[in-house]
Amino acid sequence: MREVWVGLNAIADEIREISDVMAFALVRRDGTIVTHGLMSSADPKVVAAMTAAISGTAELATEQLRQGRFLRTIVECEHGKILITDAGRQALLVFLVFSDANLGLVLMQLEKVGRKIADMLDRNLSPHGGSGVDEETLFVDRME
Repeated sequence: MREVWVGLNAIADEIREISDVMAFALVRRDGTIVTHGLMSSADPKVVAAMTAAISGTAELATEQLRQGRFLRTIVECEHGKILITDAGRQALLVFLVFSDANLGLVLMQLEKVGRKIADMLDRNLSPHGGSGVDEETLFVDRME
């Protein structure tokens, strides 16, 4: 399990280097926070719960409208944009970006980081993965 957290910390450092990203969070699809780089004024537990709700609703709409697999959600706000994408079977990655961000570049980075996280988690959560870590053990709020 230690290698997973080391990997997630390295990815978090990588995210902090992406221009136009103000904050980020990695959350479980059930609304539990995994790790984050949110501003101190944001409650990570609320952000995680709302992210899961937004994403879940978007996925249901995608299915009902027969538009294929859910890829991402973009919420445009007065002061920025919230970008949500898959990060493996059990997780979602959220970026908060500036309103004038280069959205194409940020989306490319979001997808790249999401794939890295997905690969790491899928590899370590699979029965044939290296650490044998189960999902319940892995996803614990490490920020408290």
